[in-house]
Amino acid sequence: MLKPMNPMNPLKPLNPMHVPMFNPRNYPVSCRQMLLGLAGLPWTLSLMRMSRRRARGTLLVLCYHRITESVSAGGFCDDHYFITLPKRVFSSQIRWLTRHYRVVGLDEVLSGRPLPPKAALITFDDGFRDVAETAFPVLSSFGLPATVFLIGSVIREKRIPWITRLHWLLDHARERNADAGCVDILGDEARSGNNRRDGIPGVLASLKPLLKRRDIHEIDERLACLEERLGIEAPHNLLGQRFMDQEQIARLAGHGWTVGNHTDHHLNLASLGDGRVCEEIAHAGDTLAAMPGYRPVLALPFGLAGSFTSATVDIARRCGMRLVLTSLGSPNRFPGQGILLDRVICETFSGLYFRFLASGGRKAVKSMLDKTMPSNSRRTT
Repeated sequence: MLKPMNPMNPLKPLNPMHVPMFNPRNYPVSCRQMLLGLAGLPWTLSLMRMSRRRARGTLLVLCYHRITESVSAGGFCDDHYFITLPKRVFSSQIRWLTRHYRVVGLDEVLSGRPLPPKAALITFDDGFRDVAETAFPVLSSFGLPATVFLIGSVIREKRIPWITRLHWLLDHARERNADAGCVDILGDEARSGNNRRDGIPGVLASLKPLLKRRDIHEIDERLACLEERLGIEAPHNLLGQRFMDQEQIARLAGHGWTVGNHTDHHLNLASLGDGRVCEEIAHAGDTLAAMPGYRPVLALPFGLAGSFTSATVDIARRCGMRLVLTSLGSPNRFPGQGILLDRVICETFSGLYFRFLASGGRKAVKSMLDKTMPSNSRRTT
């Protein structure tokens, strides 16, 4: 029987009780990530050896969302889509990172001075409360800074982000076994596929892409309709339960953390006109400028292909953003050309797959497949 591998050293067995290797809310994706990490191990080791020879001028930017004390503590939807990582997995990833990279703060990146060989920057999106309560102590134990990208309307209006509201509603629909009719709120376009058969994951997979095409007032209308259909409403204290308050943000800033711009309502900027894109960036910037530790750096919501355009980046530059961060999945040559920096979304339970992601392997494989196979004829992870 094969023993599970240690994510720090692929040749050293790991006690499976030490670090969770599978997400209990999504075993299929966990297994696929584990297999891809194992299959990509030669690629990972090769790239890491190459990076040691070409260390200078490399910046790895990691992207996280929620870090919780235990497995399955983030709610079904957050856990299912790996938005949540348990503390032990996060600690394991950070330990590996400190052994192979020099972690820097955002100010060092913005300074214009040469970075240390194999530099890494740690970032968190959205400003979840457990970043301050769980991730901060872990990073403090290593003496590491990080950057949190905040949503302007959360700070200014005490407004629950629409994705959090959607996840909360679907979590409670799942508890009440009421998911069968959820897709009706968007009409015929949301009823295609196997959503009813797949339960809440299928409903979320259908609703989220469709809501991402809309502006905030349309999203609010659909979510209000969903609340009415389910007979429930997101509680007013959900914001305080899920997101940092200004006192916690100030505490992080006092320990060398920085704050960045994650737009005003966390919308898909590619679906908005240029004027609305400017409003989303500028309004958030005006709100966050009063926060301690704020830096004019934008983390694009979603950050993947199809969520921004070259015009989006130009607008961000005109709004005073010094850097624009994507989530396309590879390390950066630094300094590069322009203001774009790529990030690696490293929310996986598999240590091997994490190393594969950090080496840029997933993006490289995807690029290779894009050149050889049509995107509609294959499935990516």
